[in-house]
Amino acid sequence: MSYESGMRAMETVTLSTKGQLVIPASVRGALRLKAGNRLRVTVDGGNIVLHPEGAPEWAPLNPAGVALTAVELSRPVDMSHETRRR
Repeated sequence: MSYESGMRAMETVTLSTKGQLVIPASVRGALRLKAGNRLRVTVDGGNIVLHPEGAPEWAPLNPAGVALTAVELSRPVDMSHETRRR
C-alpha cells in the first residue's frame, strides 16, 4: 500500500546542524525512494511537506476496491500464462 492512498506514517527525525534530515527506511521503501531522487519541499499550515518529483503513478492491486474474503485471498494465483525468465 502506498502512503498516498490514505495510509499515514508518523516517525520522528532529527534536524542536523547542516539542516539535513534522514528519511526513515520504512518511508523510503514504501514510496520507493532511492538515493538521488529529488523532493519538492513546501510548507502547508506550519507543516513541512515533501513531494517526490516524477514519482510513478501506482495502480492499486484491487482497482475496483472490492473487499475480498479470506477465502478469496488464499486462493492460488494462476501463473500458467506467465513465461519463465532466465
